[in-house]
Amino acid sequence: MTAVRFRLFLTCWLVYVLHFATDFVREHYLVLSIVEDRSYALDKYFGLHVDIFKNPPEATVQGAHHGANPGISMVAAIPYLLAKPAVDWVVRRELASRQARSDTSATYQDSRPRRVEFYRNTRRLGLDIRFGLVAAITTVLCMAPLSAASVVLMYMVLGAMGLPQRRALWFALLYAFGTPLFFRTAFVNQNMAIGIFGFTAFALLWNPGELFRWSPRGRLIAAGLLGGLSFLSDYSGAIVAGLLGGYAWWRRADEVGWGRGLRESLWYALGVVPGVLLLWHYQWASFGHPLYPPQHWMAPVPWIEVGYQGVGPLSFDLLRMLLFDSRFGLLLAMPMSVLAIAAPWLARRPANPLPLREAWLCLALAAALLLFFATVQYTKLQWVTGIRYLAPLFPFLFLAAVPALLRLPKLLTLGIGIISIIISWSTAMVRSQGTIAENIERAMIGGFQLPWLNVLGKMSTQYAPWLKEPPSALPWLLLWGVVIAVVWRIRAPWARMGHP
Repeated sequence: MTAVRFRLFLTCWLVYVLHFATDFVREHYLVLSIVEDRSYALDKYFGLHVDIFKNPPEATVQGAHHGANPGISMVAAIPYLLAKPAVDWVVRRELASRQARSDTSATYQDSRPRRVEFYRNTRRLGLDIRFGLVAAITTVLCMAPLSAASVVLMYMVLGAMGLPQRRALWFALLYAFGTPLFFRTAFVNQNMAIGIFGFTAFALLWNPGELFRWSPRGRLIAAGLLGGLSFLSDYSGAIVAGLLGGYAWWRRADEVGWGRGLRESLWYALGVVPGVLLLWHYQWASFGHPLYPPQHWMAPVPWIEVGYQGVGPLSFDLLRMLLFDSRFGLLLAMPMSVLAIAAPWLARRPANPLPLREAWLCLALAAALLLFFATVQYTKLQWVTGIRYLAPLFPFLFLAAVPALLRLPKLLTLGIGIISIIISWSTAMVRSQGTIAENIERAMIGGFQLPWLNVLGKMSTQYAPWLKEPPSALPWLLLWGVVIAVVWRIRAPWARMGHP
């Protein structure tokens, strides 16, 4: 079992790393500021990203910040802190070489003016190499390991639910590459991180088949810490943390009664506290008030006048977009999620792997986040980076869909799996701002692609002048295929020592 988990983790990590995207998002700037300046202020990056704004006069702390929670940036800052000496050495050598050559070129062959302008500005400021390395480090050593670990956890949970090892493995791989987890792992994203933190907390609280040999108190505290980290990453994480807290009480009540279960579930609440306190500290240090969210201070943007900073009444139009928009709708980006609706009914049948309570929790989380984001006007901006706000639901909806996938004819389940992988892999390769169908079309017509390789081809004048034609992804895919084949064929060292 240990060998299978290790091979599964390494396979997912390798594939996620190969599909790394160079997008430099707002969370990256805070990574840089935390590590390099020991600060939350983003003054020196003001003007490079639309989400970085100057604090308004009414804020008691001045400076530039962005309108998001800091949780995932704090996590991603750890690998950058460790890698920073090497990054500094590479950047110094590159900038010295440019100065010696009097190289001021900044060619980026892209039809989108804002991307061209961003590259020119970062190249002029000497930040291009650092930004590229930071984007790579935070993917390779933060997002890719987190997502790969969540796949291993999915495999362990499915096995604990009673699925045979081989079937649990295939379903875990379907979760890895047949859901938008594949697409969202390519760069730092707080929404996907909430899904990973929340699903891990859920597994700790549920503990199917005594998967975790920890004490109930230890599991409650650990799950609470992950719930607090979700809240620290985004305010929508409060919904995930809150529902998991209710589940913790419900789960313990079955074993020790409602009164004692409530008292013991306070250990979960205690685990949440550090994340809440750290968020309050961030808001106080950045804006001068611990309780107001970053969005309270941000500069005017479209729809900010609706409700409170763009969060207003429930909109059925937004709900429709979240589910069916051709660019980022959940049911188009992850069509198998519709099968999750059947989970509570299937749970009443004999030998069903997902119990009724856990099935209802998965659907309750889905309903809560759908309704919440149907009040958030910025849902309309998801086309910029693709499906994002509902990313916390990916593991929960996949788990809830498994009972239906098991009951469907094998040929139909296989067809759903193949279609899901085509959708997810096409989106991960193309990363287009068009529709999901257009992403598939581009991948089918244009052939295999890798996001970082596409970007390298667009700026080859500076970094690879020998590239006369757009680089092909096929050699890289073949090389990775060989490496992954070796991962699964080579005998595990610990097996030789008599360990499983």
